[in-house]
Amino acid sequence: MKVVVFDFDGTLVSRDSFIDFSVRYCLRRPWRLLLVGPLLPLALLWALRSERTAGAILLWAMTVGGSTRRFVLALRRYALGTLPHYARDAVFQELTGHLRAGDRVIIATGSLPLLVRGLLAARNLGRLPIVGTRLRRKAGGLVTEIHCTGQIKVAELQRRFGILEWSTVYTNSFADSPLMSQARDITLVCPSKRSLLATQRLIVPGTTLRVLAHDAVPRA
Repeated sequence: MKVVVFDFDGTLVSRDSFIDFSVRYCLRRPWRLLLVGPLLPLALLWALRSERTAGAILLWAMTVGGSTRRFVLALRRYALGTLPHYARDAVFQELTGHLRAGDRVIIATGSLPLLVRGLLAARNLGRLPIVGTRLRRKAGGLVTEIHCTGQIKVAELQRRFGILEWSTVYTNSFADSPLMSQARDITLVCPSKRSLLATQRLIVPGTTLRVLAHDAVPRA
């Protein structure tokens, strides 16, 4: 069976879903900005060493003292009501085509699986295997336990589903080079020039590289 791996942010949707959610979440709760604002310089400083740590700091400030259940409900509302407006229809059409062909389709994302599942439900797609970032509670708020990017996506595919090989990858970024380096067919969705050039240097003879450019993929 052909195994096809799709990235989510920038690929199936036209933006970073969790960042977009976070901005909207804080703007609707101005008092949260009083916590997030002072921590921004610290987060930016940590970002030079570890994006995971920087993200964990801001996530904690967004959720400390709040109800995890309400936060999850807010994520679901965003996934069902807002995120569908940023879906890339052309890429979803290809995903659906792979499903109809009997391929095994998996989504590997740095975003939260809850957001992915919400968008899939909004588009009337069934449950698909997903590996993504996981959160946990710490000191009264939520922090990142596993930030599912780069090589971690490969490790999570093996750990969660026993998947060691795949033939096709859809992504927008060279950050997914660990996935692309093992694929025979690569589709880059609206890549930056830097990601495109780096991917062209990465691939070996026999690998098919296709680019879905900005004018071929409608943006919301």
